[in-house]
Amino acid sequence: MLFCTLFTASGQLFFKYSSEKFQWNFMSLITNYNLLLGLFLYGIGAALFILALKFGDLSATYPLVSLTFIWVMLISSVILKENINGFKISAIVFIIIGVVAITKGDKNNYYQQSNKTNDIILGDKK
Repeated sequence: MLFCTLFTASGQLFFKYSSEKFQWNFMSLITNYNLLLGLFLYGIGAALFILALKFGDLSATYPLVSLTFIWVMLISSVILKENINGFKISAIVFIIIGVVAITKGDKNNYYQQSNKTNDIILGDKK
């Protein structure tokens, strides 16, 4: 899920870059390389998310997507020089607390599912 959120956040950075030249016509869309790269990175993030869903419950996996907000904020601060204030830092803390609380409740199910997946990969049929 870490890579899923990183690819998704990177895609959003390129969406931001693409917005400078964005127009609603076909030629503009297919020649907006920032848009295309953003879609590609976002697509990789989506594929990684689908892969993660194979090994965990939706109710436990989906909240991890909120980590994308943290990556976007950090990328925006470092690359786009956007300001991070106290409210944004508080929001990051609440996101992390929420993700930990939700995923902690699914920890046993995750390990059981991982063991089943490993058995399938290794060829053990129990």
